[in-house]
Order: sequence, then C-alpha cells, then structure tokens
Amino acid sequence: MTRTYILLLAAITLSACALRLGGQKPEAYSALAIEAPAGASAAEVADLITSVGATLVLLTADQDSAWFGDVSTRTGLALSGPGRTETPAKAFLSNLEILGDTSIVLGVADGSRMHMHDALYRIEEGRFVDMMLIGVSDRSNLREAARTLLAYIATDVGAEAAIVMAIDATTRQAADSLATLLRAAYTTADECAADASAAGTGSMRLYYGPSARVRCNTARQIEGIGSPVLAELIVGR
Repeated sequence: MTRTYILLLAAITLSACALRLGGQKPEAYSALAIEAPAGASAAEVADLITSVGATLVLLTADQDSAWFGDVSTRTGLALSGPGRTETPAKAFLSNLEILGDTSIVLGVADGSRMHMHDALYRIEEGRFVDMMLIGVSDRSNLREAARTLLAYIATDVGAEAAIVMAIDATTRQAADSLATLLRAAYTTADECAADASAAGTGSMRLYYGPSARVRCNTARQIEGIGSPVLAELIVGR
C-alpha cells in the first residue's frame, strides 16, 4: 500500500513538472496597423477596430491626446502614447499588460532621423510582445535606416520578446524597398495574405518576427478608414 502511494505521488509530481515544462500555449492576436486620415472621428476609428476584433492596434493620426483617449475608451483597449516626436502622432491600443513605453528619435548614419514609439507588453511570466511604430524620413538612405532599426532592436529589445511593428516609409516604393532590406529578420503581413496585393499597398507596412516566436495565419486589407492591414498572429511559447 505504501509503495503504491509513493509511486502514485511520483507520477503526479512528474505530470505536474511536465505541465510546467510544456507550459505556455500559443496565443492568438489580431494586429491592426492603421493610418487614420485627416478628419476621421474617434468613433469611426473605434468602430473599425471593434468590428475586426483587433487586440493589438498600431495607430497613427494627426490628432490630439483627447482623440486617442476617446478611441481607447470606445474600444475598451488600453492606450500607450500618443508619441509626438513627429506628425502624425503614434500610439498603441492593446488588451495586454503594458510594462513600459517610450517615444524616441533615432539618428541615421546619413544624418536623417527615424521617429519611433515603442512599448513592451507581458503575455505572461517570461513571454512578451514588443510593439513599435516607426516613421522613416523620405531623406533617409533606406539601407542605413534598416541598419539603424536592426541595431536598436538588437540592443534595446529583449531576445525573448515577439515583435509586432509598423513602419511608415512615406511612399509605397520606399516601403517595398525597406521590406526587402528587412526580410531576413522580419516578415511583412502581405507575405501571408491570400492575395499579396490585398495587404500593405500603402506607405505603411505591418511586420512581425522573429519567426521562432511569432507566425502569421492570414492577413488582409480592410475596407474603410485608411484601408488598414489586419494580420492574425500566433505568438508561440
């Protein structure tokens, strides 16, 4: 009887350890990158966000803080920002726990600047999502801009974080070129769209990575304000 009890206790302990080791299950998020056009109301933007069920929103708009706050209230998603190092302002909306955020200006080797809003979120202990919204100047050498961004991520973003970021390169041609330069490290949402022309057709691109931590199930461009890009992302263990 005693031996049976000990064996049973050992089996329970091993099972518990296995559960802890298997632990973190993949989590699904709907990421939306949207450039709100001039004149778009907070109610219109909030309705769009809610209608597609977005849970990670990367939002730019030439609006004041009250406007962003109104979008946050209407969607029920917590606001980070807006960062105002340049126009339009940059902000995030999310249902995750935020650990910290910042708005910074990165100097590019060619003398131009990149403007960024960056926020770190916790999914659970030891698992994080880092969201970034970056504006690349039309004066920047794109190769140097890509190098600057990758250096920032390598030194300032934890290796355990999944990255979801949107980059506005001012023109579609520049956005395409920058996507090519960053492809080895980060993937654009249009690469997992059923129709490659249905996502990322403007100057802003939605990126995710690294591939070991996050993958994309599908992506599409949404009809409506700003023609935003929606990607269904899976953050792994």
